[in-house]
Amino acid sequence: MKRPLEPSQSGLHRVVGLTDGVFAIALTLIVLEIRVPTHEAIHSEGDLIDAVLALAPRFLTYALSFLTLTIFWFGQQAQHGLITRSDRRLATLNLCFLAFIALLPFSTDLLADFLEFRTAVAIYWLNLLMLGVTLIASWRYAEKNGFLADDVDLETKRTVYLRIVKAQLLWAVGALLCLVTPLLSVGFILMVQLIYAATPSAKLLRRIIG
Repeated sequence: MKRPLEPSQSGLHRVVGLTDGVFAIALTLIVLEIRVPTHEAIHSEGDLIDAVLALAPRFLTYALSFLTLTIFWFGQQAQHGLITRSDRRLATLNLCFLAFIALLPFSTDLLADFLEFRTAVAIYWLNLLMLGVTLIASWRYAEKNGFLADDVDLETKRTVYLRIVKAQLLWAVGALLCLVTPLLSVGFILMVQLIYAATPSAKLLRRIIG
């Protein structure tokens, strides 16, 4: 009979199931912040066009966060594919990661409402930073405690670390661009997300993103 803290395959399966559920909720919440204009405020085609255009910041931050969630979902799924067992401590690290996933709708909403403020960009970037920190902590714990599959070689381990670190460095550059203008910062981070989501075959881009 296994004790609760002992590593098990079933524990990993529960973590994977919970992860999918939290991501699904976060993906739903970020789109719910794009609200249809109230009918009472619309009296003409021009009013409706203006109201839809006023939602541009929310569509921008929605696209940004949708890509962010997609990238991190693929990242954690890739890790789970290389990890064969989980214990309570690894599950706790995964829950910390999911806590910051659940926070993303808030930082997205804040950024949409205050797109012109550096503080909103900084808070969004901190959210991304903590996602990276918790993801790499989970991977490191699994590696050190022998939870990785037997066929995971040194090159694969190195690739996982580099991909997370390179993404964080690019997002940090994006965050620093808010010193010029917050919109430039958001645009740069969005471009980085698009590159990661597209998984380009160009060698130069592959070297940059890991």
